[in-house]
Amino acid sequence: MTRQSEFYGWKLLAIFWIILFANFAFPLYGASVVNTYMAEALHWDRTQLGTAYAIYQLMIGAPAPVISVLIARKGARFTTAIGCWIVVGGALLMSTVVHTSWQTYIFYSFTMGLGAMTGGILVAQTGVNHWFNRYKGLAITIVHTGTTFGGFVAARLVDRVIRASGGNWRAGWWLMAGVSTICAVFAMLFVRESPAELGQFPDGATEEDPALSAGAAAKQRVHKTSEHWTLLDALRTPAIWLILVSLLGFSAGYPFYIAHGNAHLRDLGYSPAQAASSISIMLLSSLFGTLLFAAIADRIEPRLTWAFASLVFAGGMLLALHASGAAGLYLYAILLGGSFGVCFSAMMVLPANYYGVKGYPPVISFMMVVGTTAGFLGATVAGIVFDHFHAYTPVFYFVAGLSVLAAIGLFLMKPARKLAGSVAVTAAEHA
Repeated sequence: MTRQSEFYGWKLLAIFWIILFANFAFPLYGASVVNTYMAEALHWDRTQLGTAYAIYQLMIGAPAPVISVLIARKGARFTTAIGCWIVVGGALLMSTVVHTSWQTYIFYSFTMGLGAMTGGILVAQTGVNHWFNRYKGLAITIVHTGTTFGGFVAARLVDRVIRASGGNWRAGWWLMAGVSTICAVFAMLFVRESPAELGQFPDGATEEDPALSAGAAAKQRVHKTSEHWTLLDALRTPAIWLILVSLLGFSAGYPFYIAHGNAHLRDLGYSPAQAASSISIMLLSSLFGTLLFAAIADRIEPRLTWAFASLVFAGGMLLALHASGAAGLYLYAILLGGSFGVCFSAMMVLPANYYGVKGYPPVISFMMVVGTTAGFLGATVAGIVFDHFHAYTPVFYFVAGLSVLAAIGLFLMKPARKLAGSVAVTAAEHA
Protein backbone atom coordinates (compact mmCIF):
# COMPACT_ATOMS: atom_id res chain seq x y z
CA MET A 1 0.00 0.00 0.00
CA THR A 2 1.60 3.28 -1.10
CA ARG A 3 1.33 6.61 0.68
CA GLN A 4 0.24 10.08 -0.32
CA SER A 5 3.10 12.56 0.04
CA GLU A 6 0.89 15.35 1.41
CA PHE A 7 -1.53 13.48 3.65
CA TYR A 8 -3.55 16.09 5.54
CA GLY A 9 -4.51 13.89 8.50
CA TRP A 10 -1.41 14.61 10.57
CA LYS A 11 -1.74 18.34 9.93
CA LEU A 12 -5.37 18.18 11.01
CA LEU A 13 -4.34 16.32 14.15
CA ALA A 14 -1.95 19.19 14.97
CA ILE A 15 -4.75 21.74 14.50
CA PHE A 16 -7.08 19.85 16.83
CA TRP A 17 -4.21 19.45 19.32
CA ILE A 18 -3.77 23.24 19.43
CA ILE A 19 -7.51 23.74 19.86
CA LEU A 20 -7.66 21.31 22.79
CA PHE A 21 -4.54 22.92 24.25
CA ALA A 22 -6.14 26.38 24.29
CA ASN A 23 -9.91 26.21 23.96
CA PHE A 24 -10.46 23.20 26.23
CA ALA A 25 -7.57 23.20 28.72
CA PHE A 26 -7.42 26.93 29.50
CA PRO A 27 -11.04 27.25 30.73
CA LEU A 28 -10.71 23.94 32.60
CA TYR A 29 -7.35 24.37 34.33
CA GLY A 30 -6.69 28.09 34.01
CA ALA A 31 -10.05 28.92 35.55
CA SER A 32 -9.02 27.16 38.77
CA VAL A 33 -6.45 29.96 39.17
CA VAL A 34 -8.49 32.94 38.02
CA ASN A 35 -11.55 31.81 39.99
CA THR A 36 -9.50 31.78 43.19
CA TYR A 37 -8.37 35.37 42.62
CA MET A 38 -11.93 36.32 41.69
CA ALA A 39 -13.43 34.66 44.77
CA GLU A 40 -11.03 36.52 47.05
CA ALA A 41 -11.73 39.86 45.39
CA LEU A 42 -15.51 39.38 45.46
CA HIS A 43 -15.53 37.84 48.96
CA TRP A 44 -17.07 34.50 48.02
CA ASP A 45 -17.19 31.47 50.30
CA ARG A 46 -15.94 28.02 49.29
CA THR A 47 -19.44 26.82 48.43
CA GLN A 48 -19.81 29.53 45.78
CA LEU A 49 -16.37 28.78 44.40
CA GLY A 50 -16.98 25.02 44.36
CA THR A 51 -20.42 25.32 42.77
CA ALA A 52 -19.01 27.25 39.81
CA TYR A 53 -16.51 24.49 39.05
CA ALA A 54 -18.99 21.66 39.68
CA ILE A 55 -21.47 23.06 37.15
CA TYR A 56 -18.65 23.53 34.66
CA GLN A 57 -17.65 19.87 35.09
CA LEU A 58 -21.18 18.78 34.22
CA MET A 59 -21.30 21.05 31.18
CA ILE A 60 -18.19 19.53 29.60
CA GLY A 61 -19.93 16.16 29.52
CA ALA A 62 -23.71 16.40 29.79
CA PRO A 63 -24.33 18.14 26.40
CA ALA A 64 -22.28 15.51 24.53
CA PRO A 65 -25.28 13.75 22.87
CA VAL A 66 -26.52 17.08 21.47
CA ILE A 67 -23.02 17.97 20.27
CA SER A 68 -22.70 14.61 18.51
CA VAL A 69 -25.88 15.39 16.55
CA LEU A 70 -24.47 18.82 15.67
CA ILE A 71 -21.27 17.19 14.40
CA ALA A 72 -23.26 14.73 12.28
CA ARG A 73 -25.43 17.46 10.73
CA LYS A 74 -23.06 20.43 10.45
CA GLY A 75 -19.62 18.83 10.48
CA ALA A 76 -16.47 19.15 12.56
CA ARG A 77 -15.39 22.53 11.14
CA PHE A 78 -18.66 24.30 11.99
CA THR A 79 -18.98 22.64 15.40
CA THR A 80 -15.41 23.42 16.45
CA ALA A 81 -15.62 27.05 15.36
CA ILE A 82 -18.96 27.59 17.13
CA GLY A 83 -17.55 26.06 20.34
CA CYS A 84 -14.52 28.36 20.26
CA TRP A 85 -16.65 31.45 19.67
CA ILE A 86 -18.92 30.49 22.59
CA VAL A 87 -15.86 30.34 24.86
CA VAL A 88 -14.75 33.73 23.54
CA GLY A 89 -18.16 35.22 24.34
CA GLY A 90 -18.23 33.74 27.83
CA ALA A 91 -14.69 34.90 28.61
CA LEU A 92 -15.43 38.43 27.40
CA LEU A 93 -18.50 38.59 29.64
CA MET A 94 -16.47 37.27 32.57
CA SER A 95 -13.83 39.93 31.96
CA THR A 96 -16.26 42.85 31.75
CA VAL A 97 -19.59 42.45 33.53
CA VAL A 98 -19.32 39.75 36.21
CA HIS A 99 -19.62 40.80 39.85
CA THR A 100 -21.76 38.06 41.42
CA SER A 101 -21.62 34.29 41.78
CA TRP A 102 -24.82 33.71 39.79
CA GLN A 103 -23.34 35.66 36.87
CA THR A 104 -20.31 33.37 37.06
CA TYR A 105 -22.56 30.29 37.00
CA ILE A 106 -24.17 31.59 33.78
CA PHE A 107 -21.16 32.97 31.91
CA TYR A 108 -18.38 30.66 33.08
CA SER A 109 -19.98 27.44 34.29
CA PHE A 110 -22.73 27.17 31.69
CA THR A 111 -21.56 29.26 28.72
CA MET A 112 -17.83 28.54 28.73
CA GLY A 113 -18.48 24.93 29.73
CA LEU A 114 -20.79 24.51 26.74
CA GLY A 115 -18.23 26.14 24.45
CA ALA A 116 -15.38 23.97 25.68
CA MET A 117 -17.57 20.88 25.19
CA THR A 118 -18.65 21.95 21.70
CA GLY A 119 -15.14 22.82 20.54
CA GLY A 120 -13.38 20.20 22.63
CA ILE A 121 -12.49 16.55 22.95
CA LEU A 122 -15.59 15.04 21.31
CA VAL A 123 -15.34 16.96 18.04
CA ALA A 124 -11.53 16.66 17.90
CA GLN A 125 -11.51 12.90 18.31
CA THR A 126 -14.48 12.45 16.00
CA GLY A 127 -12.72 14.52 13.37
CA VAL A 128 -9.45 12.61 13.72
CA ASN A 129 -11.34 9.30 13.62
CA HIS A 130 -12.41 10.05 10.02
CA TRP A 131 -8.78 10.36 8.91
CA PHE A 132 -7.19 7.25 10.41
CA ASN A 133 -7.82 3.50 10.35
CA ARG A 134 -4.51 1.70 10.75
CA TYR A 135 -3.20 4.39 13.11
CA LYS A 136 -6.55 5.16 14.73
CA GLY A 137 -5.46 4.43 18.31
CA LEU A 138 -2.26 6.43 17.99
CA ALA A 139 -3.98 9.45 16.45
CA ILE A 140 -6.91 9.59 18.91
CA THR A 141 -4.53 9.27 21.85
CA ILE A 142 -2.07 11.90 20.63
CA VAL A 143 -4.75 14.50 19.99
CA HIS A 144 -6.07 14.48 23.55
CA THR A 145 -2.56 15.04 24.99
CA GLY A 146 -3.20 18.64 23.97
CA THR A 147 -5.48 18.88 26.99
CA THR A 148 -2.77 17.61 29.35
CA PHE A 149 -0.06 19.90 27.98
CA GLY A 150 -2.55 22.76 28.04
CA GLY A 151 -3.25 22.09 31.69
CA PHE A 152 0.43 22.39 32.59
CA VAL A 153 0.76 25.68 30.74
CA ALA A 154 -2.63 27.26 31.49
CA ALA A 155 -2.46 27.44 35.29
CA ARG A 156 1.05 28.92 35.30
CA LEU A 157 0.44 31.34 32.45
CA VAL A 158 -2.87 32.62 33.81
CA ASP A 159 -1.28 33.18 37.22
CA ARG A 160 1.62 35.14 35.68
CA VAL A 161 -0.73 37.28 33.59
CA ILE A 162 -2.86 38.14 36.61
CA ARG A 163 0.15 38.95 38.79
CA ALA A 164 1.70 41.03 35.98
CA SER A 165 -1.53 43.05 35.80
CA GLY A 166 -1.36 43.88 39.51
CA GLY A 167 -3.66 41.08 40.65
CA ASN A 168 -6.48 42.02 38.27
CA TRP A 169 -8.29 38.71 37.84
CA ARG A 170 -10.16 39.96 34.77
CA ALA A 171 -6.88 39.79 32.84
CA GLY A 172 -7.08 36.00 33.07
CA TRP A 173 -10.41 35.98 31.25
CA TRP A 174 -9.05 38.35 28.58
CA LEU A 175 -6.24 35.85 28.00
CA MET A 176 -8.74 33.01 27.51
CA ALA A 177 -10.80 35.12 25.11
CA GLY A 178 -7.67 35.76 23.08
CA VAL A 179 -6.47 32.17 22.78
CA SER A 180 -9.96 30.89 21.93
CA THR A 181 -10.28 33.53 19.21
CA ILE A 182 -7.12 32.13 17.62
CA CYS A 183 -8.60 28.63 17.87
CA ALA A 184 -11.83 29.74 16.17
CA VAL A 185 -9.87 31.17 13.25
CA PHE A 186 -7.77 27.99 13.01
CA ALA A 187 -10.93 25.88 12.94
CA MET A 188 -12.55 27.89 10.15
CA LEU A 189 -9.38 27.93 8.02
CA PHE A 190 -7.84 24.52 8.53
CA VAL A 191 -10.34 21.88 9.73
CA ARG A 192 -11.36 19.44 6.98
CA GLU A 193 -14.19 16.95 7.34
CA SER A 194 -12.76 13.80 5.76
CA PRO A 195 -9.99 12.55 3.44
CA ALA A 196 -12.52 12.44 0.58
CA GLU A 197 -12.84 16.23 0.78
CA LEU A 198 -9.23 16.46 -0.44
CA GLY A 199 -9.30 13.37 -2.66
CA GLN A 200 -7.35 11.35 -0.09
CA PHE A 201 -7.81 8.11 1.86
CA PRO A 202 -7.39 7.35 5.58
CA ASP A 203 -3.79 7.07 6.84
CA GLY A 204 -2.49 8.62 3.61
CA ALA A 205 -3.04 5.50 1.48
CA THR A 206 -3.57 5.85 -2.25
CA GLU A 207 -6.43 3.35 -2.14
CA GLU A 208 -8.86 2.10 0.50
CA ASP A 209 -7.03 0.53 3.43
CA PRO A 210 -7.16 -3.26 3.00
CA ALA A 211 -7.22 -3.55 6.79
CA LEU A 212 -10.89 -2.70 6.53
CA SER A 213 -11.72 -5.78 4.49
CA ALA A 214 -13.24 -8.75 6.28
CA GLY A 215 -10.33 -11.02 5.45
CA ALA A 216 -7.63 -8.66 6.63
CA ALA A 217 -9.60 -7.72 9.74
CA ALA A 218 -9.21 -11.25 11.02
CA LYS A 219 -5.42 -10.86 10.86
CA GLN A 220 -5.30 -7.61 12.82
CA ARG A 221 -3.86 -7.71 16.30
CA VAL A 222 -6.39 -5.05 17.35
CA HIS A 223 -10.07 -5.45 16.46
CA LYS A 224 -11.36 -2.58 14.29
CA THR A 225 -14.86 -2.87 12.94
CA SER A 226 -15.71 -2.59 9.25
CA GLU A 227 -19.46 -2.42 10.02
CA HIS A 228 -21.73 0.62 10.20
CA TRP A 229 -23.01 1.20 13.73
CA THR A 230 -25.65 3.36 15.40
CA LEU A 231 -26.04 4.04 19.12
CA LEU A 232 -29.01 1.67 19.22
CA ASP A 233 -26.88 -1.07 17.65
CA ALA A 234 -24.18 -0.46 20.25
CA LEU A 235 -26.64 -0.55 23.16
CA ARG A 236 -27.65 -4.06 22.06
CA THR A 237 -24.12 -5.39 22.65
CA PRO A 238 -22.71 -6.53 26.01
CA ALA A 239 -19.49 -4.65 25.24
CA ILE A 240 -20.97 -1.17 25.64
CA TRP A 241 -22.38 -1.97 29.09
CA LEU A 242 -19.09 -3.47 30.23
CA ILE A 243 -17.32 -0.35 28.97
CA LEU A 244 -19.72 1.88 30.91
CA VAL A 245 -19.16 -0.09 34.12
CA SER A 246 -15.41 -0.10 33.53
CA LEU A 247 -15.12 3.67 33.27
CA LEU A 248 -16.82 4.34 36.61
CA GLY A 249 -13.78 3.62 38.79
CA PHE A 250 -11.24 6.02 37.31
CA SER A 251 -13.91 8.53 36.22
CA ALA A 252 -15.04 8.92 39.84
CA GLY A 253 -11.66 8.31 41.48
CA TYR A 254 -9.46 10.78 39.61
CA PRO A 255 -11.70 13.87 40.10
CA PHE A 256 -12.16 12.79 43.73
CA TYR A 257 -8.40 12.84 44.27
CA ILE A 258 -7.86 16.05 42.29
CA ALA A 259 -10.44 17.75 44.52
CA HIS A 260 -9.49 16.21 47.87
CA GLY A 261 -6.00 14.72 47.49
CA ASN A 262 -4.17 17.79 48.72
CA ALA A 263 -6.29 17.97 51.88
CA HIS A 264 -5.94 14.20 52.40
CA LEU A 265 -2.15 14.34 52.28
CA ARG A 266 -2.10 17.25 54.71
CA ASP A 267 -4.33 15.21 57.02
CA LEU A 268 -1.61 12.53 56.88
CA GLY A 269 0.93 15.06 58.14
CA TYR A 270 2.58 16.24 54.93
CA SER A 271 3.32 19.92 54.41
CA PRO A 272 1.36 21.93 51.83
CA ALA A 273 4.45 22.01 49.61
CA GLN A 274 4.87 18.21 49.80
CA ALA A 275 1.19 17.65 49.05
CA ALA A 276 1.27 19.99 46.06
CA SER A 277 4.41 18.31 44.75
CA SER A 278 2.77 14.91 45.01
CA ILE A 279 -0.28 16.06 43.05
CA SER A 280 2.00 17.55 40.38
CA ILE A 281 3.81 14.22 40.04
CA MET A 282 0.44 12.53 39.58
CA LEU A 283 -0.53 14.93 36.78
CA LEU A 284 2.83 14.50 35.06
CA SER A 285 2.53 10.72 35.32
CA SER A 286 -0.85 10.84 33.59
CA LEU A 287 0.89 12.37 30.58
CA PHE A 288 3.43 9.56 30.48
CA GLY A 289 0.60 7.03 30.77
CA THR A 290 -1.10 8.63 27.79
CA LEU A 291 2.07 8.55 25.70
CA LEU A 292 2.68 4.93 26.67
CA PHE A 293 -0.79 3.98 25.50
CA ALA A 294 -0.25 5.88 22.24
CA ALA A 295 2.79 3.70 21.52
CA ILE A 296 0.87 0.43 21.90
CA ALA A 297 -2.72 1.43 21.04
CA ASP A 298 -2.66 -0.22 17.61
CA ARG A 299 -0.59 -3.24 18.68
CA ILE A 300 -2.28 -4.48 21.87
CA GLU A 301 -6.04 -4.70 22.39
CA PRO A 302 -7.04 -1.52 24.30
CA ARG A 303 -9.42 -3.48 26.54
CA LEU A 304 -6.49 -5.57 27.84
CA THR A 305 -4.32 -2.51 28.43
CA TRP A 306 -7.25 -0.81 30.15
CA ALA A 307 -7.86 -3.86 32.34
CA PHE A 308 -4.25 -3.94 33.53
CA ALA A 309 -4.26 -0.18 34.14
CA SER A 310 -7.48 -0.51 36.17
CA LEU A 311 -5.72 -2.90 38.55
CA VAL A 312 -2.82 -0.45 38.85
CA PHE A 313 -5.30 2.37 39.52
CA ALA A 314 -6.86 0.30 42.32
CA GLY A 315 -3.40 -0.28 43.79
CA GLY A 316 -2.62 3.43 43.57
CA MET A 317 -5.81 4.26 45.44
CA LEU A 318 -4.96 1.86 48.25
CA LEU A 319 -1.40 3.19 48.50
CA ALA A 320 -2.68 6.77 48.60
CA LEU A 321 -4.94 5.92 51.54
CA HIS A 322 -1.96 5.41 53.86
CA ALA A 323 0.87 7.10 51.93
CA SER A 324 3.87 7.19 54.25
CA GLY A 325 7.40 8.43 53.81
CA ALA A 326 8.97 9.89 50.69
CA ALA A 327 8.44 6.68 48.72
CA GLY A 328 4.78 6.49 49.66
CA LEU A 329 4.25 10.13 48.82
CA TYR A 330 5.36 9.67 45.22
CA LEU A 331 4.84 5.98 44.45
CA TYR A 332 1.06 6.18 44.65
CA ALA A 333 1.13 9.38 42.54
CA ILE A 334 3.09 7.66 39.76
CA LEU A 335 0.77 4.64 39.77
CA LEU A 336 -2.44 6.63 40.03
CA GLY A 337 -1.52 9.22 37.41
CA GLY A 338 0.05 6.79 34.95
CA SER A 339 -2.83 4.34 35.12
CA PHE A 340 -5.37 7.14 34.69
CA GLY A 341 -3.59 8.27 31.52
CA VAL A 342 -3.87 4.74 30.13
CA CYS A 343 -7.48 4.19 31.26
CA PHE A 344 -8.76 7.47 29.85
CA SER A 345 -6.95 6.96 26.55
CA ALA A 346 -8.26 3.41 26.20
CA MET A 347 -11.78 4.63 26.97
CA MET A 348 -11.55 7.09 24.07
CA VAL A 349 -10.06 4.59 21.60
CA LEU A 350 -12.04 1.41 22.32
CA PRO A 351 -15.43 2.68 21.05
CA ALA A 352 -13.74 3.96 17.88
CA ASN A 353 -12.40 0.45 17.24
CA TYR A 354 -15.66 -1.29 18.11
CA TYR A 355 -18.26 1.07 16.63
CA GLY A 356 -16.52 2.78 13.71
CA VAL A 357 -16.58 6.28 12.29
CA LYS A 358 -20.36 6.80 12.27
CA GLY A 359 -21.03 5.06 15.56
CA TYR A 360 -18.24 6.82 17.46
CA PRO A 361 -19.83 10.27 18.13
CA PRO A 362 -23.10 9.01 19.69
CA VAL A 363 -21.38 6.21 21.61
CA ILE A 364 -18.55 8.30 23.03
CA SER A 365 -20.93 11.14 23.89
CA PHE A 366 -23.10 8.70 25.85
CA MET A 367 -19.99 7.49 27.66
CA MET A 368 -18.91 11.06 28.42
CA VAL A 369 -22.23 11.80 30.08
CA VAL A 370 -21.76 8.78 32.34
CA GLY A 371 -18.10 9.57 33.02
CA THR A 372 -18.51 13.25 33.87
CA THR A 373 -21.51 12.47 36.08
CA ALA A 374 -19.38 9.91 37.91
CA GLY A 375 -16.64 12.53 38.30
CA PHE A 376 -19.08 15.08 39.69
CA LEU A 377 -20.44 12.54 42.17
CA GLY A 378 -16.95 11.33 43.12
CA ALA A 379 -15.76 14.79 44.11
CA THR A 380 -19.05 15.75 45.78
CA VAL A 381 -19.81 12.54 47.68
CA ALA A 382 -16.23 12.33 48.96
CA GLY A 383 -16.71 15.62 50.77
CA ILE A 384 -19.97 14.41 52.30
CA VAL A 385 -18.34 11.15 53.42
CA PHE A 386 -15.46 13.03 55.04
CA ASP A 387 -17.79 15.38 56.90
CA HIS A 388 -19.68 12.36 58.24
CA PHE A 389 -16.82 9.92 58.98
CA HIS A 390 -13.94 12.43 59.32
CA ALA A 391 -11.99 10.30 56.83
CA TYR A 392 -11.94 9.45 53.13
CA THR A 393 -11.34 5.75 53.80
CA PRO A 394 -14.71 4.44 52.50
CA VAL A 395 -14.23 6.38 49.24
CA PHE A 396 -10.74 4.97 48.63
CA TYR A 397 -11.96 1.41 49.13
CA PHE A 398 -15.06 1.92 47.01
CA VAL A 399 -13.12 3.35 44.06
CA ALA A 400 -10.51 0.58 44.33
CA GLY A 401 -13.30 -2.00 44.29
CA LEU A 402 -14.89 -0.44 41.20
CA SER A 403 -11.50 -0.51 39.46
CA VAL A 404 -10.99 -4.20 40.19
CA LEU A 405 -14.51 -4.90 38.91
CA ALA A 406 -13.61 -2.96 35.75
CA ALA A 407 -10.53 -5.09 35.19
CA ILE A 408 -12.55 -8.31 35.47
CA GLY A 409 -15.18 -7.04 33.02
CA LEU A 410 -12.57 -5.88 30.52
CA PHE A 411 -10.68 -9.17 30.63
CA LEU A 412 -13.95 -11.03 29.93
CA MET A 413 -15.18 -8.62 27.25
CA LYS A 414 -15.50 -9.75 23.64
CA PRO A 415 -15.30 -7.34 20.66
CA ALA A 416 -18.67 -5.86 19.75
CA ARG A 417 -20.50 -7.73 16.99
CA LYS A 418 -23.78 -6.75 15.44
CA LEU A 419 -26.84 -8.84 16.13
CA ALA A 420 -28.39 -10.59 13.13
CA GLY A 421 -31.35 -8.21 13.10
CA SER A 422 -29.10 -5.17 13.12
CA VAL A 423 -27.04 -6.56 10.23
CA ALA A 424 -30.21 -7.08 8.19
CA VAL A 425 -31.37 -3.52 8.88
CA THR A 426 -27.96 -2.12 7.94
CA ALA A 427 -27.92 -4.10 4.71
CA ALA A 428 -31.35 -2.80 3.80
CA GLU A 429 -30.28 0.78 4.53
CA HIS A 430 -27.35 0.48 2.14
CA ALA A 431 -29.21 -1.44 -0.58
